[in-house]
Amino acid sequence: MIRKMATFTALLFAATALAQGTKYGENHVVVGFDEQIVEQRAFPAPNITLYSPAFAPNASFAPGWTEGSEGATSQADLDAFLQSFAQKNAAWASYGNADFLSEEGKFFPYVRLARSSNSTSKVRIWLQGSVHGNEPAGDEATLALLGAMDADPTWAAGFLEKLELIVLPRYNPDGNSYFQRTLATNFDPNRDHTKLARQQTRDIKKWFSTFNPHIAIDMHEYGARSRYAGNYSNAADGMYSAAKNLNIHPAIRELSETVFAPAIGASMESKGLRGEPYMTASRSASPVRLDEAGTDAKIGRNAMGLTQSVTFLFETRGIGIANQSFRRRTLAGLQMILGVLETARDQADHVYNTIEGAIEEVIASEKPIVVTDYTTYSNRTWTMVDRRNGDVVQIPVEFASTTPATANRTVVRPEGYIIPRAWHDLAERLRVSGLEVETLLEGFKGEVEVYNITSSSLGRSYYEGAILNTVTTETLTQDVILPSGSFFVKSAQKNAGLAFVALEPENIDSYVSFGIVPMEVGDLYPVFRKI
Repeated sequence: MIRKMATFTALLFAATALAQGTKYGENHVVVGFDEQIVEQRAFPAPNITLYSPAFAPNASFAPGWTEGSEGATSQADLDAFLQSFAQKNAAWASYGNADFLSEEGKFFPYVRLARSSNSTSKVRIWLQGSVHGNEPAGDEATLALLGAMDADPTWAAGFLEKLELIVLPRYNPDGNSYFQRTLATNFDPNRDHTKLARQQTRDIKKWFSTFNPHIAIDMHEYGARSRYAGNYSNAADGMYSAAKNLNIHPAIRELSETVFAPAIGASMESKGLRGEPYMTASRSASPVRLDEAGTDAKIGRNAMGLTQSVTFLFETRGIGIANQSFRRRTLAGLQMILGVLETARDQADHVYNTIEGAIEEVIASEKPIVVTDYTTYSNRTWTMVDRRNGDVVQIPVEFASTTPATANRTVVRPEGYIIPRAWHDLAERLRVSGLEVETLLEGFKGEVEVYNITSSSLGRSYYEGAILNTVTTETLTQDVILPSGSFFVKSAQKNAGLAFVALEPENIDSYVSFGIVPMEVGDLYPVFRKI
């Protein structure tokens, strides 16, 4: 009897542990609403009209909307809204569905906004929402933008004299349907930008590369209930971050940080909203330690930025509070979008010429590649809400800024990388990322640089389906003979930064780091540098 009871207890514990992990579909976060005093004093509903489906006079919601298990706008309502918008504004808006499906077979409806077919000199902007399916203010803000354009076509026309946009409100329709962060397969779509494990990631990346935007905007929400120094929560209505990877041309990073970022903050302030740089916390107890958005290319912000575009991540305050403060959250997202669009419209020539000029310099560059970087902490204050009384206050924090990060390992930029035919899957990943990859019909014979793995440290648990491998290397020189059908990836191209982060093994997001190319101490890395 005792043995049976012990077995039952063990099974019950195992079942409980399983229930706390992921499952197929409906992976919801725990809901914890703001106290009434916090909502009323720190996050009052704005007195403003929004023209998206969730704020229509006849809007209806699924029962789970107020419980944190369903979103605000269904896929059917979103699709109908986009179709109606495009039909009413056919002179400058067109509706379409991507030529691929989600993991569960759902469509990707989108609209393209352009006043003429000749857009060669216009600033191209890619706007996406709902990468994470449980962040509903992200896609709602994109719809609010379209609704505002529909309500004032003259205002919309002012943008489209200088800009062309693709608006993809729902990047992750399966996750949105389940109201969960991840894809249907429980991979995080915003951590898949170098390893490209999922076909859906590859399909969207090909589309993005074909459109070739000058500016990309990625709409998200952040966790509203996190506590800092005991009684405080982040009071930012919106957090924002440009792409930070140091292989992005300095002129593009400067344009992002000195022109666009101040405009984003000012756009929120104009509606009585609060903005801060995007951060995560490495220590929530006092003294609070916050880290600004990093340089890692596995995340969409930096992956898109490495195409030499101005790229921004926008995060509104919404995960874990279901429908609470939804008007304010959506407005915050809309104002951040408008901060970018209005700046791009008003300074279109400067933006276009800066980015196009930077791309030319990237292609011609002989500057070293940045492989790893670091940050240091300094003191500043952060906008927080005191959960005891709803007061918005400034508390002292230690803040690690990545504006900019500091390089601590660089390598000479090669003429390019040579990939053996047997590793054709690496070449395919790079092509998906928009890189030119030449097939060597005559093969390759000659002297190259090769990395010898001098140390290897494996992670203790899975990260996005992989055991991460942190390596160090030394550079050797050798002669190689490779067969016909091997590949050459030249450094003299716009998207070369995406090759650098993937093919330099010491980078935190490399193919070696993710185990796509397994390496141990003493191994010679089978991707060669042509100097």
